[in-house]
Amino acid sequence: MIGIVGGGISGLFLLHLLREQGVDAVLFEASENPGGVMRSLTLDGPDGPVTVDLGPQRVRLTRGLGELVSELDLASSLVHAKTGVAFTMYRKGRLYPAPLSLTDALATPLISWPGKLRALADLVTAPPAPTESVADALRRKLGPEIYERLAGPLLGGLYASSPEEMEARHTLLPALGRTGANRSLLLALLRTRKWDRLPVVSFEGGMGMLPEALVARHRSSIRLGTPVATLVKSGGKGFALEVPGDRIPVRAVVLTMPAPEAARILHTVDPTLAELLGGLRYNPLGVVPLVVPGTTKPPSVGSGFKMTLDEPAATRGVTAHTTLFGRPGLFTAFLGGMGGEEVLDRPDEAIMKTAEDDFRAVTGADAEALMVHRTRMPAWDRSWRALDLVELPHGLHLCTAFTSRPGIPGRLEEARRVADRLTG
Repeated sequence: MIGIVGGGISGLFLLHLLREQGVDAVLFEASENPGGVMRSLTLDGPDGPVTVDLGPQRVRLTRGLGELVSELDLASSLVHAKTGVAFTMYRKGRLYPAPLSLTDALATPLISWPGKLRALADLVTAPPAPTESVADALRRKLGPEIYERLAGPLLGGLYASSPEEMEARHTLLPALGRTGANRSLLLALLRTRKWDRLPVVSFEGGMGMLPEALVARHRSSIRLGTPVATLVKSGGKGFALEVPGDRIPVRAVVLTMPAPEAARILHTVDPTLAELLGGLRYNPLGVVPLVVPGTTKPPSVGSGFKMTLDEPAATRGVTAHTTLFGRPGLFTAFLGGMGGEEVLDRPDEAIMKTAEDDFRAVTGADAEALMVHRTRMPAWDRSWRALDLVELPHGLHLCTAFTSRPGIPGRLEEARRVADRLTG
């Protein structure tokens, strides 16, 4: 039997792949609520019930995800985002469409003409060095203006991290490798436009419908509310999982949870590995759903906005569900992240007011914050150098957000790779 520890989308999809191939596997999740960061709630809004997402807000409908949606009979629950809607950047009292194509880049007033011409240096400068900071690489290749007003906020927002502390080998270099662009970030951007042609989708009941459907399909192989206290070697072959009141032998173990939780489980079987994983930094992030009441016309911010790096607001960005999916007046604000951690030291009421104030400052509209959800995101900063030293004991596998690229498609791809290794 294979033991999977962690009931987020990675663990649930891995269980699905193994069980569909007839492999004996069981998943253990400490919480009674599976899905990890991929959860949805229905809250009372000013105009009635509102479905909000506490983690990923939307996803590109890749082929792999489309196949899974069909297998789980979720196709009828898909909600497609409105097309042709620009993302926006906020700087000095004004929203600008994010220039993510060559035509838009030439026309945008967000970047000055000297700044645009400076970006051409990207074509002749050396590629990012592996240990070069993302900020230094972007400034060197694209110029400080594009870094401050576009590339830095977008990339830092994706990871809720600071490009000053992130290394190019974890982000920029893999992106160049996937596109075959070698050295040019501009060429890589042009080659990823095909990704933009994939539909953006959610589900009628929010993104949490996907993990919920996986749980429903494999409920007999899932043990919710069952924390794994520790992992021990079992007679020279395989491992045993220590759970409340039981010790369960398995031939292989896959850890799918965040690094700190993985470190706690590993401390008895491999203290060195536990110390390495325990040293990986996570950034705190606050997720605040906002609703503009129906008596007020929702502001036009495209599909959402991000703040440029020279903006002092605590809010890093906002997703506009009202525009994307027609959910009346619904927005989601994200606060904190690396460099803004102090905002999450405040009480929930203060964080909600900060989100409301920042939203009003950008859009001019009043919105009501419904709640604060506190989460953490892998920083992908210099602490990730520890992964260079990781050696996994035989029979132990990682399928996690801290070992692969972010996003739901990335999680599904990694689960497929791990399933292939486990089944030969």
